[in-house]
Parts: sequence; C-alpha cells; structure tokens
Amino acid sequence: MTAVDRQSGEEGPAAGHPLVAGYRTVAGVYDEMMDAQGRIRPHWLPFLGGLDRMQDAGRQQAWDTANRLVREDGVTYNVYDDPEGVSRPWRLDPVPLLIAANDWRQLEKGVLQRARLLNALLADLYGPQRMLTEGLLPSSLVFGNSNFLRPMHGVPVPDGVYLHLMAMDIGRAPDGRWWILSDRTQAPSGAGYALENRVVISRSLPVLFREAQVQRLASFFQNFSDRLLGLTRREQPLVVLMTPGPLNETYFEHAYLARYLGVPLVEGADLTVRDNRVYLKTLHGLQQVDLIMRRVDSEYCDALELKSDSALGVAGLVGAVRAGNVVVANALGSGLLECEALKSFMPNLCRRMLDEDLLIPEVATWWCGQDAERQYVEANLEKLVLSHTFGNRSIINHRHSAIVGAQLTDEKRQKLLERMDRRGYDYIGQEPVSLSTTPVLCDGVLQPGPMALRVYVAATADGYRVMPGGLTRTADTLDARAVSMQHGDASKDTWILWDAPVSTFSRLASPDHEVPLRRSGSNIPSRVADNLFWLGRYAERAEATTRLFRSLLLRLAGEAGGGEDPATLERLMRILVDLGYLRSRTARKAAAGGFEAVERELWTLLFDPQCPNGLLTLLGDLQRTQSTVRDRLSRDASRLFDLLRNATQRRKESRSLQIGDALQFLNATINALAGFSGMQTENMTRSIGWRLLDMGRRIERGSHMTKLLRELVVRGEPEEEGALDLLLELGDSFMTYRSRYLTTPQLTATVDLLLTDDTNPRSVAFQLVTLEGHVAYLPRDARLARLTRDQSLVLGMRNELQLADLHAVCAARTSRGVRSHLDSLLESQQRRFADLSDVIARTYFSHADTIWRASIVGNVT
Repeated sequence: MTAVDRQSGEEGPAAGHPLVAGYRTVAGVYDEMMDAQGRIRPHWLPFLGGLDRMQDAGRQQAWDTANRLVREDGVTYNVYDDPEGVSRPWRLDPVPLLIAANDWRQLEKGVLQRARLLNALLADLYGPQRMLTEGLLPSSLVFGNSNFLRPMHGVPVPDGVYLHLMAMDIGRAPDGRWWILSDRTQAPSGAGYALENRVVISRSLPVLFREAQVQRLASFFQNFSDRLLGLTRREQPLVVLMTPGPLNETYFEHAYLARYLGVPLVEGADLTVRDNRVYLKTLHGLQQVDLIMRRVDSEYCDALELKSDSALGVAGLVGAVRAGNVVVANALGSGLLECEALKSFMPNLCRRMLDEDLLIPEVATWWCGQDAERQYVEANLEKLVLSHTFGNRSIINHRHSAIVGAQLTDEKRQKLLERMDRRGYDYIGQEPVSLSTTPVLCDGVLQPGPMALRVYVAATADGYRVMPGGLTRTADTLDARAVSMQHGDASKDTWILWDAPVSTFSRLASPDHEVPLRRSGSNIPSRVADNLFWLGRYAERAEATTRLFRSLLLRLAGEAGGGEDPATLERLMRILVDLGYLRSRTARKAAAGGFEAVERELWTLLFDPQCPNGLLTLLGDLQRTQSTVRDRLSRDASRLFDLLRNATQRRKESRSLQIGDALQFLNATINALAGFSGMQTENMTRSIGWRLLDMGRRIERGSHMTKLLRELVVRGEPEEEGALDLLLELGDSFMTYRSRYLTTPQLTATVDLLLTDDTNPRSVAFQLVTLEGHVAYLPRDARLARLTRDQSLVLGMRNELQLADLHAVCAARTSRGVRSHLDSLLESQQRRFADLSDVIARTYFSHADTIWRASIVGNVT
C-alpha cells in the first residue's frame, strides 16, 4: 500500500481479506469503515492490514484473550429481565471503533460547547431563572419536572460548577455529521466500562494499539480527580463514591472507578449526617466526608428533604450541602437537563447564553405542549417517534418505551391523538434516528452493526475536557434505533487515532517510583465490614448445612446404615425438626408415610429454590453477600463462587431425583466452600477485613456445633442410636477420634473432642481461642480501663468451658433421661454466641454504641 493509496482511500490488500470480503454497507446509512462505493476509509487501512498480518491463529488468540480478560476481571452488567442478573458477563466486541484525528477535533469542539451550555443552563435554572422570565424556556418544563429539586434552588455550588462529569450520546447522520441523541447529566454511567474496554483491547491487540497512536485515557481521569480534590480546600480530604448497591446494573463500574481513583466505595447506609456534616461510618469511628461522587439519582439522595421513602441516600445530605460542608458531584438536581423536550429549545438557548450557534445539531424534536408543535406532530405521526416528556428516556437507550407512529393501528392512533389533544404537554415527537454502522465481529468475519457513541466531559482546572475516546455501543440487529445496554447489546473500545505524539501518562506508579511500605490497607466502611462478617457466617452455615444434608442422604440411601428402617426415618425427621429445618407436624407426617415421603421432604429441602429453609436458598444468600464484597476478594475466590453459582443454576434446571446426582452436587458444593475457606486461611492478608470474615465463620461454627451437641447428645442414648457417629461425621472429626481412642465413640470423649478440645479446629473451644485473638485487634478507645463487652463475652465463654467437669456433666441425668447440666452448659454457650454477634454489629457496624465514638467524632470535627 503506497502513500497515494492511503490518501485516496482506494482498496488495498486489507479490503480483500476474508474478514471484510462479505462486508456490505446499508443503503442510506453512513458506515464508519467503508464508504458508499465500497472503499475502505483511509484511517482504517493500517488497522485492517495489521489484522491481516496476524493471520487466523493470531486473530483467534486475540479474541480469546479479550474474552478471558473480561471473565477474569469479573466485568458484569445487570441487564433487566435477564436470567443471569448481576452475573451477566459484559459484552465486548474485540474490534474497536476508529475515529480519525480531524474528525475527533470537530466533534470535540461541539461537545465542549454543549458542556458549557448545559452547566450555564443549570446555573440559571437553580439561580436567577432568566431563561424562564425571558420566555426562552417554558416554565412547565422546569417546574413540572420531578428532577427539578426545589430545596436546591439558590444553593451555591463551588466555582459555579454543577456538572463535574457528564455524558452525551452521539450518533452520525447519513451525511457523516455528528448529532446529539441525548444528554446524561444526572449520574452518567459508562466511563468505567470505557476504561475497562481500553485495558482489555490494548492487552489483546498490543501491537496494533501501539502502532495506531491511540489517545490515552489516564490523563483525563487524573485531571478530573485533581479538580474534585481541589474543590474540598482541605489538605487531606475524604472523597467517596456513593453507589445504590450491588443490585444496580452498573455496580461493577462503580467498584472499578472507586479502585481506579483510589476512593472508598460507599452506600447511603455507610454515611450519616450530624450537625450538617457528612460522616463515613468506619470501624475506627466517624470520619468527615468532604466530597461525594454520586451514582445515586438526586431525588433518592436524601429521605429528609427529597424522596421520603428512599433507602439509597443519607438523611440530611441537602442540609449539609446547603451549609457548604460537603460537595456533591454532580450537583443535586442536575438530572433536570435529561428531559428530551429541552432539545427543541437548545438552539435559541445557546445563542442567548453563549452568543454562539450550536456546533452539533440535535435530533429534531417537537414538544407537544405548544399548539403549533403539537399540530405538526399529529399531522406527521407516521414519520415520527413519540415518547413521554418527563420519562427521561432517550429513544436510543430505551427503544421499547417509544411509540413508533408508523406501527400504530388505526384504533391506537385515534386514542393517541385524543390523549394528545387533552394532554399534549405529556408528549414529544422526534424524527427516527438513522445511526451509522461500524464493523462488528460475527462468526469470525466483520459485519456492519448500528452504533452510538457515548462521550464523556469532565470539569478540570483548565475548564471542561473531553475524554479522548468513549463508550461505543452496538446492536445485534440492523434496526437503527436498537442500541441499548439495558437490552443486552454489546460495547466497543473507541480509538482516537492521533496525528501527533500521544501522552504515555499512566495512573499506575512508574517502576522508579518509591512506594511507602505498609502493613495494612485503608480503613473500610462499616457496611463492608458487616458484609465480610456475614460472608463468613453464610459460608460456614452453607458448608455445615451441606454436610448435614449429605449425611442424612447417605443414611436415607442405606449407605451409612439404616436404610428404610422406620426408626432411622423417624430419627432423621427429628433431627431436621430439632435443627429448625422442618415443622414437627410435617416431620411426623413424612415419617408415617415411609421412605418415599421422607425422601420427598428431604428433596424439597435440598433442591426446591422456593423452600425458605432449603439449601438453594441458603446458597443464594451466600452468593448475594459475596457479590457485595466481590472487589475485596481475590480473583480465585471469585472464580470459586462463580463455579458454585453455575453448579447451583444447573441443579435448579435439572429434574433429576437420583441420589447419585444429588450426592455429586453436595460433594461439589462442599469442595467449593472448603476451597474458599482454604483461600481465606492461606491467601488473605491478616487485615481487619480478614479478621471480621473469620470472626463470622468462627461464631457460626461455634454456634452450630453447640446446637448439634444439644440436639444429638442431651437426650436418649446417643451411643446406641448412632448419634455420636453422625456428630463426629458432621464435625469432620471421625478420623481424629479413631486415631486418638481406638474404640467406638463414647459420649464424654466425643463431647470433649467437639466442645472443649482447643486443639481441634472444629471444636467450640478452638473457635473461642481464635475469637479471643480477633477481638483484641478490633479498634477501641485505649483510655478505657475495663474490658469491652465483646472481650468479656469471649473470656467468659472460655472460662466456662475450661472449668466444666465433662465426666460429671455428661453423667448427670434427670429422671426423664435428660442431661440437664450438659444442656445448660451448651445453651449458655449458644446464647452467648448470639450475644457476641449482636454486640459486634451494634458497636462496629450500626454504631449504636457511641460511648467511645463520641470522642472520635469530636476529634474529627
């Protein structure tokens, strides 16, 4: 390929490659790679030539690498109504969108102009409201919009910046010009996904990326971060990123950005407002927050002055903002500008506020609250797409909510016209969007797919700056309106091919940068600590429950003795009742019904996802808790949970009732949970987070063991009934007992091994020894001369076991054959395990215990 060929755009060797041999553009639609005459655009030729040189094996390896990196990084997006839910993998097409330097410069100018316009408009609407008094904007579009927050009117913002990070969805017209499809000013999503896309594609196509002189993204985020820190005017400010939580569709991005920017990821429950100041609740007390990067919609941020039933924000936040004690980015109420009806007024607003014409045109929009515009829409209904004025939904992003006039039946058309005559202000009409197409990898070859580009603009110390790239979204169908991550479409990396040397700045530390050596990470929010604590409890509970069901299933099948013996069936049902899995009436009915009835009840507990006490329900609780702290766990640990999730899903879908299949699932579950326990023990640093996770596990194991002992050895003759064998099996201590005593299980020796032997990792005493070490590391007021409540509980429990005479305790029985002293000892331990859990939660998670924390708050303020 000669220089002349590149400039003219004539077809070269790349154009004849099998990847593009069958590529056909869509008539009347701009294609990013190929012009209407079928010629490759010049800036695509080097990239396609590079793909050609890689040959089939090299390209396949690159595609496989991209898919592997997405899986390993755990990139997910919650597509609504998708059965995979929060675990749905992120869809990334490995072929990037390429934009030439001159094309990008023109687009960048228009985007910067629009950013200045939108910020100026917000400043006016939450300030003097001149655009309303001058009639350039109908007041009903402002005061009738639920995103206009009256409590924020007149509240100043630092340096007059309302929009710190905004996004714009942009498409390309058939003539090649860019146009604005929608604005995202509330809490714009996708920047983290764009960054992740860049990381994945640059690693899977490293040579092509390096040769293409692609504009880097790191400096954009650095300038954005520096600007935010400057707004706090404190030497060591505390900045947090507030998320709605792990059920939000873009939660992965929230966690990713928080790690990349080096700020804590918090939920509303992690924050509290006191004296018009916002504090982060941590294990070490309350720390004042200076700036909140929010990913929660404005109206949900404060249940006190905004949406009263919201549980996503923090009560009193508006008061703290009004007092000037915290900065919120973007400013509360900025979602007002996402109203699609504003598009028809933007040209005049731009001329009035900036004394400039819009550089990037809008999608033609008519608001039907004006007579002339409504009449035009009614007369041209077949040519337009309608949506609701205050739906805050772009036809690009929410295609199923749009009303396509050409698809209406006569009856529906007439009803729509009648509604528009009565309530025209509820509707807007827009011209259908014809999106450009870009190459999408499909079955190993490139095919055109409709695309929209989301670009990001951030406020920096030098004014607004555009991210040199963005999030490109593509559709699986040639329907030009069908581009939406909410409905499962894919994404691309966006390469801005620069015609000058590009910056190599990275937020990663350079090799010659000396990093201060540390022995612990940053302090964690109380909610994260709470979730880690309960992850430990759920993991141990799931393992104990799985072991129990496996043991009972083996006995039901006759592999461990008993089989269809009525006494065995009755004993199995009694155990399930005593441990709280079944009601007494249900168990008696099943035992009377024989083997098949007992099997049905056990199968319900094992594999019915609707059973509240069932194993699948418990595994679901475990997986949901793990998803809230996924960013705190290693990739290997996350992979184990993914395997467990997949196995659980297959079990739900399977209709097999074979005992062999059930045992295989139970064994696989135990292996996965044991693997997580091993990783926790061997791979996690001994931070406060690890201690809390292990404390949850120890409390759950100790509590469960005391419950098993109470139900299996307090009454009857456990040596004769096989209860001791079951107990040692559930406690994973059978081989230890045999090697130590060389005899059949006896009551006192078994109780000692599982209750008071502090060398056995499954005993209650071992859990208390471990807990004593953990509680000593929990933060506390060093000025207190006495033990804290958690320390007192653990020490008292240890002393109670150490002082117990097991021979006497196990021998003493009432006239009804109940070992009352042993029962009292176990009941005391079980109750105090519950008390210990409650004390830890009140003191470190909910902060209900404020005795020593009040002094810390005073120091902070």
